[in-house]
Amino acid sequence: MMASAASQTDRWQLPGGGPESYQRFQVPSLFEPLADIFLPRVAIEDGEHVLDVACGTGLIARRVAPIVGANGHVAAIDLNSGMIEVARSLPAPEGASIDWREGDATSLPYEDGSFDVVVCQQGLQFIPDRLTALREMRRVLKPGGRVALAVWQSLGQSPCNLATAAALERHVSAEAARGLHAPFQLGDREALGALLVEAGFTDVSVEADAIVRRMLPAAESIPGHLASTPVGPEIVALEESTREALVAEVSAALVGYEDDEGLAIPQGTHIALATRSAGSPRG
Repeated sequence: MMASAASQTDRWQLPGGGPESYQRFQVPSLFEPLADIFLPRVAIEDGEHVLDVACGTGLIARRVAPIVGANGHVAAIDLNSGMIEVARSLPAPEGASIDWREGDATSLPYEDGSFDVVVCQQGLQFIPDRLTALREMRRVLKPGGRVALAVWQSLGQSPCNLATAAALERHVSAEAARGLHAPFQLGDREALGALLVEAGFTDVSVEADAIVRRMLPAAESIPGHLASTPVGPEIVALEESTREALVAEVSAALVGYEDDEGLAIPQGTHIALATRSAGSPRG
């Protein structure tokens, strides 16, 4: 029997100190370099109204605020209350103030046609009902508005997660390993483009790109990486010897990516852009 949408969503709530670990370990190594290649493709302009869906701890929203300036507007929403708490606690950027909200991407709490741009960096794949979420993004866009998505390519294009998932399956459980597969479950380029078309968007383009994920040596970085994922509590519950064996296995798998500073690991992403047609009906 399939799990309910609610239970699937709950699987991706980071418990305890997960959001803080996410901000400390995932954002600098993964999401900041991704934002460096993602946001220039979106071409956000001064004065625009921008919504950041599945905002996490708010990296994209904070980067957008100075771009749109005081005449613009930035809203950011995430299902995870802990992520929003961390986002609100970080220093406010210059430019537009940010409206932080806890909420569901499949039922966005905004009026029709409220935004010029909707962005979602690595969030769509975690939403059980992706089509409804995309239709909601389209609904809140003004006619002629743009949506921009960054979605990881397949797990095979992420050596760090591939090695970590394999080690989790051997030392924890198959279910824990599947948790590391989830960020890559929308990695097919054609499927992502087709989903945008089905949601009613036009001018759809999906391009491949990649970042280099900079990390400290695996013995230092992998425990923090695991703590910032939903499997964190399971890792904490392991015997110390098992945790050490897990980290040692991941370290061995990533030895080819070592350099003088630690690890430099490639990770592939798709960047999708689309438009709400100016002549399309509302909703």
